[in-house]
Amino acid sequence: MLLNDKQISKLAENDIIFPFVGEKRRELDNGTKALSYGLSHAGYDLRLSPEGFMVIDNAINQSIMPPEPLDVKSFDESVMYEASPIEAFGSTYFVLPPHSYALGVSLERISMPNNVMGITDGKSTYARQGTIINVTPIEPGWSGFLTICIVNPLAFPARIYANEGIVQITFYQLDSEVGSAYGDGKYQNQQAKVAFAAV
Repeated sequence: MLLNDKQISKLAENDIIFPFVGEKRRELDNGTKALSYGLSHAGYDLRLSPEGFMVIDNAINQSIMPPEPLDVKSFDESVMYEASPIEAFGSTYFVLPPHSYALGVSLERISMPNNVMGITDGKSTYARQGTIINVTPIEPGWSGFLTICIVNPLAFPARIYANEGIVQITFYQLDSEVGSAYGDGKYQNQQAKVAFAAV
């Protein structure tokens, strides 16, 4: 069963999302217009953290070394750099170079109950820009800060805003608790930085 705003608010009493914003907001605390975040009719829009934004810039890597295949079983973190946020006009953003991708983390911490699953999708505002947001499902029992993959397939740079909405979670109530919750998986209790783990 897909949960609505009232049901999500009830779950939030148990810190399923922290910090929890119990309404859809379209402005930052300083009054600057923002990509919407917080509770919606049937979901919740998470924000991107201004910390730990890791970029793979294809142009840089190809100029300093022969291209080597990325290996998910033994990821070479040296191909990434941590981008510095830019502050301008009341907003904070990163610049994602052309034909590159980044890994960031959610500003909010998630603690999924054993009888709820979360499905995530990128915000439509970024889709209209051509930016691809890739986030995996949130398993029952998983806790931590969500890793968010952001891809810029275009031939020019893209701004990616921190402290503003980037993905929406929709919550699905299961008929009962799962027999085996996420538990001690390799990404359990992921901290507020991108985590890499060998398979």
